[in-house]
Amino acid sequence: MERTTTTIIEPPAAESLTDAERRRSIAAALGCIAAVGVGLGATLPLLALRMESMGASATLIGLNTAMVGLSHILFTPLVPRILRHVPMMAFLITCAMVASLGTLAYVALPDVYFWFPIRFVTASALAGLFIVSEIWINQVTLEKSRGRVMGLYATIFSGSFAMGPVMLLAIGTDGTLPFLLTATMMLVAILPLQLGKGLMPHLTEKPSHSFAAFILVAPAATFAALAYGAIETQVFNLLPIYSLRSGATADVAALVLTVFAAGNVALQVPIGYLADRIDRRLVLAGCAAIGVAGPLLLPATAGQPWLLYPVLFAYGGVVVGLYTVGLALLGQRFSGADLAGANAAFVVMYSLGSLLGPAAGGIAMDTFQPHGLPMSLALVASFGLILTLWRRSSAGPIDPPEGDRP
Repeated sequence: MERTTTTIIEPPAAESLTDAERRRSIAAALGCIAAVGVGLGATLPLLALRMESMGASATLIGLNTAMVGLSHILFTPLVPRILRHVPMMAFLITCAMVASLGTLAYVALPDVYFWFPIRFVTASALAGLFIVSEIWINQVTLEKSRGRVMGLYATIFSGSFAMGPVMLLAIGTDGTLPFLLTATMMLVAILPLQLGKGLMPHLTEKPSHSFAAFILVAPAATFAALAYGAIETQVFNLLPIYSLRSGATADVAALVLTVFAAGNVALQVPIGYLADRIDRRLVLAGCAAIGVAGPLLLPATAGQPWLLYPVLFAYGGVVVGLYTVGLALLGQRFSGADLAGANAAFVVMYSLGSLLGPAAGGIAMDTFQPHGLPMSLALVASFGLILTLWRRSSAGPIDPPEGDRP
């Protein structure tokens, strides 16, 4: 396999940035992921509801939703190559504009079949913001605080994603306003980009591995992304249905996703802090272990909200650590063009899990009524746990950063 030397023209190494420059750069990257969160969080329910009102079948709605995962899988591997020829600032601004204009195109072309290419293009633009923000923030973060910064990154994404449904609840889903407001919020979220002017990486060399090779070079991180993608989409698509089939009231079923998402937001920084103190693969294994235990408690707690809500909160907060700590592991191991390639593989694996997860969970629910969903969720997490423990035993433990060792 041909290897090349990775070169970064700008910015200088993370250690050579001033604290103010680093804070500016991180704030700009967080603005990008906020734009992605708002865009996905609003359009996922908005488009489904609007297509339903237009008379589209459930199959057609599902296929249209699949354009999100498909666009990420097809477009994301191209991003590192694009960044070798296009400045990062120009790329990010273009992606934000395309995502915003694409959101308005749903109003201009109110036909379900036109919405397939529109959604593919819009989701590709959001994928560009997604992966570049991850590359950027990982590149400028100091090793001793990488876990905490990745935890903040995941918190911002989860919080901004939750803003989408809240906005729709406030203004409704009818008319042009929800599309216009979503498009505007995506543009507002990238205004912090100006804070990062002159501090963005410029990739000039090819990665030292092929795109597919990064999946095998960093299996603990990339397969953690696959596992979390499958878990997240199963939960958001099927958990309310499972709650109803397990005897929960309609009110409880309506709240389960809110509780799960609250855990997502609340626990990422503490998990990141832990990942800065001890071996990150060990933290990743712990997140996967909770990912196994949490679903297995659901059958016993489904009819008892005072037990169910704490379980869901802890489960939702810890299992997303698969993504948070996986990102930290990538930044710890790679830099420059290699980090771009590894991040692309990471996002593709997450998107692949997102595509496969709902189908696997649905089949499990139909086969093992009513508790097939917890079985499916636990099985996915157990795969991640076994792989992480194997990787740690074969590659050895990772010492915590010098500045944070107890």
